[in-house]
Amino acid sequence: MNLNKLPKNLLRGYAFLLIATILWAAAGPVIKYTLKYIPPMTFLFLRFLIASLVMLPYAIYEIQKIEINKKDFLGIFLFGVLNQTSISLIFLGLEKTTAIDNAIIGILGSILAVTAGAYFYSEKPNKNIKIGLIVASLGTLIAMLEPILLEGVGSNTKNRLIGNLILFSYNIVWVFSIVWAKSCAGVKSKAIDKYIELIHIKPLTKKYPPALMTALSFFVGVVTLAPLAFLEMIKKPDYNFSLASMNANSITGLMYLALFSSIVAYVVYQKSLEDVKVTDTAFFHYLSPIFSIPIAYLLLGETVNIYSLVGIVLIFTGVYIAEVKKP
Repeated sequence: MNLNKLPKNLLRGYAFLLIATILWAAAGPVIKYTLKYIPPMTFLFLRFLIASLVMLPYAIYEIQKIEINKKDFLGIFLFGVLNQTSISLIFLGLEKTTAIDNAIIGILGSILAVTAGAYFYSEKPNKNIKIGLIVASLGTLIAMLEPILLEGVGSNTKNRLIGNLILFSYNIVWVFSIVWAKSCAGVKSKAIDKYIELIHIKPLTKKYPPALMTALSFFVGVVTLAPLAFLEMIKKPDYNFSLASMNANSITGLMYLALFSSIVAYVVYQKSLEDVKVTDTAFFHYLSPIFSIPIAYLLLGETVNIYSLVGIVLIFTGVYIAEVKKP
């Protein structure tokens, strides 16, 4: 791929995707580390609360300029649920499995994104992309089943498998969030319009600024996570958590997730969807382990075993076939 021959808007989209990829790649290890101090739903609620308060002045300013159509309320709420509330699955999964598993399994979402792009936006993958996706899928499967391959069947293995399955389910939701986010960014699809009619949601009547959509999604996250955080504090008194007891580690992790992994990452990501294909988001997501694995080692002491290594090699072989060798 010759970057000099790419249009400026595509280069800009790629740059935004790379920034989002790096910020989100670090999020997994940071979440796993901070969960030692803050229970998951409370952590996620506080993250959205901080992000919402930071974005509130901007949101008020934009809404005064661009009146939100009442017909779009339900679609915006769906955008928030798919993009923010669904992240609770990552937090629940990381309670049971490793940050490295999360990074590798997350690549499965990229594979599904390519399929979704082909179906919803007619982004037909060529032969090399199809071969690359098959090879990468095999690598993801090996990484996902690594607990059984390495340790056999035991209580710890079952716990990690449950965590891996929760992370797997998140990646399915993540694909739907990409498709709907691209629709909200103004890229229309008859297939999407047909399916959302089944749940009585209509396409947005107009295009809203990416930063405003991000801010509104945080407000949805606060509303949907508040009852879950309340129930968690009742059911998990063993955490002994209170705002007054937060130490420097928990505050640092929380602020990173609230400001960088939330506001900055989501704004640049939503902005990138104006210039790139759904399939482009998939292959940038393949880069996540490059950043996640070193951070997981530094923060958590997690290391890559032979099965994870085989999975990673297969995944990047697939990416090479699909991207570097494509016509």
